[in-house]
Amino acid sequence: MLGKSPKSLKVVSCHLGNGCSVTAVNEGRSVDTTMGFTPLDGLMMGTRSGSVDPGILTFLMRQGRLDGQEIDDVLNQKSGLLGISGLSSDMREILAGIQRGHERAKLAFDIYVHRLQAAIGGMAAVLGGIEALVFTAGVGENSPEVRAAACSTLEFLGVKLDRERNARPSLDADISAPDSRVRVLVIRAEEDWAIAAECWKLVRAAAPVGATD
Repeated sequence: MLGKSPKSLKVVSCHLGNGCSVTAVNEGRSVDTTMGFTPLDGLMMGTRSGSVDPGILTFLMRQGRLDGQEIDDVLNQKSGLLGISGLSSDMREILAGIQRGHERAKLAFDIYVHRLQAAIGGMAAVLGGIEALVFTAGVGENSPEVRAAACSTLEFLGVKLDRERNARPSLDADISAPDSRVRVLVIRAEEDWAIAAECWKLVRAAAPVGATD
């Protein structure tokens, strides 16, 4: 799409679905990600908290309010957009709530975007600059509001959206303004194909020598 080899590019990829992560890709290779030991780390998500101060967890345990299993449940199932808004884990419902004047929905959206902007900036620093910013997965592909908000403070990096393209993108599309130094792309996640490709590699590796199927 950019007329360049992936191995020559510095890309920040924002996978925004019910689970979320940002990845720095240098010359076709992931060099950093917001995920940690589990996908729970990093960005605020639909029901997952993302990064939190570990002291919060030890405080809750010392106070006898939550045990380990309960903390795991809260962090994975009752936090994120759902926990902050008290409304929904679905970004569409959060945006609808904002339109109705729901204050906690607005707070959830603002925190979500703030964490996303901070992650993009951090990955750009890791790469020493970026040439492409990618939005993918359910929210990344379908929410012009999230893309616009995320990019609103990134012009210092060379990111500039085309408002009309962002509002009505086709998938696998460039939605950046003509004078943007960084290309902004909306890309289909195609997770099922990625899984199938890895399974095919395993099957081929395990096949007897000379097998053709």
